[in-house]
Amino acid sequence: MDLLDKMRILALILLLYSWHSVTALLSSMRYNPIGSHPKLYTPGVDPIMHLDALTFDQTVFGQSQAFMVEFYADWCGHCRGFSTFFREFAHIVEAWDSLVSIAAINCADMENMEVCSKQGISGYPMSKYYPRNARSSRDALLLDTVHSVPRLKSQLARMILNEYNRYRYPDWPNFQMLYSRATENSLWDKQSPYANLIAVFVEQYDNLGTQFILDMLPYKNEVAARRAMSSFSAVRNMRIASYPFVIVFRRGNQDEPVYAKPYTYDTIDEILDLVSSHSRPITTTTYTPPTTTHAPVIDCEQYPERCRSMFYASETDMLKSMRMALLDEVIRSNGLISYGNFTALFNFVDLLAEMLKNSQRARLLFQQLRQFLFSRFSQQYISTQEWERQFLNVERLYDHPFPTNASWQHCKGTSPEFRGYTCGLWTAFHAITVHAYMDTIKENIDPLKPLNSIKGWVESFFGCIHCRQHFRKMTTRTFPLNSKRVRRGRDMVFYLWRAHNIVNARLHGDTTEDPQFEKRQFPPAFLCPTCYSGGQFSRRQVRNFLLRYYGGIKPHYRLSHYRRKISRG
Repeated sequence: MDLLDKMRILALILLLYSWHSVTALLSSMRYNPIGSHPKLYTPGVDPIMHLDALTFDQTVFGQSQAFMVEFYADWCGHCRGFSTFFREFAHIVEAWDSLVSIAAINCADMENMEVCSKQGISGYPMSKYYPRNARSSRDALLLDTVHSVPRLKSQLARMILNEYNRYRYPDWPNFQMLYSRATENSLWDKQSPYANLIAVFVEQYDNLGTQFILDMLPYKNEVAARRAMSSFSAVRNMRIASYPFVIVFRRGNQDEPVYAKPYTYDTIDEILDLVSSHSRPITTTTYTPPTTTHAPVIDCEQYPERCRSMFYASETDMLKSMRMALLDEVIRSNGLISYGNFTALFNFVDLLAEMLKNSQRARLLFQQLRQFLFSRFSQQYISTQEWERQFLNVERLYDHPFPTNASWQHCKGTSPEFRGYTCGLWTAFHAITVHAYMDTIKENIDPLKPLNSIKGWVESFFGCIHCRQHFRKMTTRTFPLNSKRVRRGRDMVFYLWRAHNIVNARLHGDTTEDPQFEKRQFPPAFLCPTCYSGGQFSRRQVRNFLLRYYGGIKPHYRLSHYRRKISRG
């Protein structure tokens, strides 16, 4: 071992030591996390705490408050769609921040992948509830990532109520329900001595009362809040016709309510209007959706030539996506790659080694990885750690063929939250089927094999949970992938083309749609006028277009390539 190697080892030890030292950081609402990927939420603007590898454990575990954490990948379309609801939800429950913090972590950043793996994140988006004083991922409870603010609010309130019922923290609000046997004196139990009013939320076996108490937290020194059933003595004679119902009493006078109405969205504001002793104005949270600045959109019908130049198959895009597909996605599980998943990985790597022919160094890497997997085929498993080591070693061996630091080309969106990785995936999949079709002209190849290899990778490793589910449904029910549909070589090209257009039709108009690259049927008329006949696709012309488009891949030029050209004059 020479002096240079010793110095490198020493530097690595110092780096690991410094990394361990700085992990003891606490996040905050203004904290800007590490990582190069775009964030779906804005630090200091959205009431969502950003977490990363440096802050996760120290911030979430062993704390006096609970955490609701969203695990997302910025490239994931459903994560982008969910972010609209999660952001609004975070604003709506901002008043609950003394009990629970809303947080998020971008698992697509390489620095955060180990954290997400340790938390058992198998896909995106995923949300988990970490109770107060949580010690590890085993204490976390899985939540639904529903596209509904009321349902998100309801499930978080249910988690808080369940935790209260188990631990009865003395510094949490009194969530106990008042039943028929409760006395009127118990109404004010564990309430602020400064509150002169108490709002009683009368309900029938739902958790809106819990949400009401949480919403009233900022005003607990002016107005106390309790949950009650209609049988509770203080409200028994109110003749309530509909539920939920809110009744407000002054301290010391439970005989004459100062407010009694069915619960609506205006109820809290109306109750606060009763407070005359406060010296400061009391306001409720108002959420204003953020505005995003995008690049100017070109009208493709008016300027078809300008739009045509934006559409091409890019080797850069494909290589960037393939690295994420084989490394980031595969090692996410932080465990074993075994049996069906092992076979899916082998088949996909084998497909890339045979069919991604434009990228010679990457193809050599795929072939080396295929050989490695083949050597383990009898045991049908490898660990994710072993796969990561092998991938990185082979990547170094072939001089890093993946342009990780290059910008997206055709797949670049009008703003960072659009396109990118998934666009590169589709480009690579289409290019593979085109090259496989060209091979069927020369020799007899099973046309289903490439498509099944792609399908196997998606079902085993693609991180977007909803995308994976939709893809499985499409290839098994909506548009089944079978030998009846794919009999000849050209059928595999047409199958993937039609499948992609089915996805485009489903997502057209979605909030995740890039305004410049709308999810319309491909190819659009401005890109291939001859592909249309009588308003319908001409299969022959579409086939010719797809062969040209995905066969004529725009190559990736490395900086070293330019330097060699310049040096040669």
